[in-house]
Amino acid sequence: MIEKASELLERFIEIERSELIKVEMPHMPTLGSAYEEITKQSIDQNFIIPKGLNLKVVSGFISINDKILSNQIDGMLVHGEGKRYGRTSDFIYPIDQVLCVFEVKKTLNKSDYADAFDHLRFIRKEFAKYFELKLKDPSFNPDISIPGKHFSQITGREAPAFYRDIHSLSRTDAILFYALVQESLAPSSIIHGYGGYSTEYGMRNAFFDILTEKSKLSGEGFGVPSFPTLVTTNNISIVKAHGMPFLGINKDQQWAALVSMRDNAARIMLEIIWSKIAFYFDVKMPWGNDPKNEILAPFLYAIPVHQDGRTGWKFRYVEMKESELKKRQFLIDWEPERIDEKVLAAFHCMLIKGGYIHEVDLASIAEDHNVSQKDLIRDIMSLFLFKKINQYIRPISSSVFLATDANGFNYLTSNRENLDIWCDKKGLAKDYIHLMVIE
Repeated sequence: MIEKASELLERFIEIERSELIKVEMPHMPTLGSAYEEITKQSIDQNFIIPKGLNLKVVSGFISINDKILSNQIDGMLVHGEGKRYGRTSDFIYPIDQVLCVFEVKKTLNKSDYADAFDHLRFIRKEFAKYFELKLKDPSFNPDISIPGKHFSQITGREAPAFYRDIHSLSRTDAILFYALVQESLAPSSIIHGYGGYSTEYGMRNAFFDILTEKSKLSGEGFGVPSFPTLVTTNNISIVKAHGMPFLGINKDQQWAALVSMRDNAARIMLEIIWSKIAFYFDVKMPWGNDPKNEILAPFLYAIPVHQDGRTGWKFRYVEMKESELKKRQFLIDWEPERIDEKVLAAFHCMLIKGGYIHEVDLASIAEDHNVSQKDLIRDIMSLFLFKKINQYIRPISSSVFLATDANGFNYLTSNRENLDIWCDKKGLAKDYIHLMVIE
């Protein structure tokens, strides 16, 4: 369903945009409002918003503890009922009822880009203060299952069982964990331009310039939570890859907090919205029966650092030429992770020993396959399916599945639903080996 929905959304936006171009609107605020309305209506179509969840898209204001934030919102995906703002068509919604926030720009130039960045950053800072206030209530126990999984995939280490255990982490792990939790709980922030940058290279450079200039002016750095979730125009997107749904990690387990993508920005926006809905309501979304993987171009790696008594972020900008960016595909078919014989041997050892493998066993397997223990561990961890706990390695998820194709190649995944679809497409029997870890 997601393919069809994104295509419909993309077509809807394009049709409405072409209709507006035909109309002469000399008064710019009126034109701006018209473009805002396109975004609201396109997001609020029945083919995107699941029925029965009482979701809608409105304009208006966000409130925190009955205090109305000053910035007016072009569009908000909200849950439940809000309060009408006077006699206007705008509404006031408490931040706990806001899933996504949209900034709409007719033409996304650098100035508008920077303004929208500041607008959405202000909302995220207010949410962070509100979150800290809620923590004063001992009964407040936020759901950290999803950010906890992503923390383990990025670091290869165990995530806290409860948010309040964040203080058990190192300072650098704690700032990463905090950022991932914030991304899961705060409203997703989307800047949507109907025109503007025509190249992926230009849009990436503009974002980096804005970040650099603002850091110099303020004298302060910017944390990952301050970045917008998605910036998109002309089918080019810069996306925060925090795992809902895109996760940017290289094979050395470095986190690309921002990535860029091209083609079908409507699909990307839809996936972000659906991921937020799925987490907010704890529901499954109709992702369809043909799972895909988007090809992410790393843009900004985020490395937590602790230096001179202060903890913050060190960013590494990845400069790529437009020719490089244009070469890559946008989508490829999903498939499980193919593994070699030494990783298969380690997995079999986990099966025998209750889901855990000790470093002594890893050393023996490495010796049998003429590789170093370090290389074996690197290959296991680069699958992003396992984490280290003291001298052991175990799965991140409670279940991992081993499948073998017609050529005898072996594959691992924790996603049973996608694995079933993959096997059906390849005509393979679903006779998996299932490793289940019961705590």
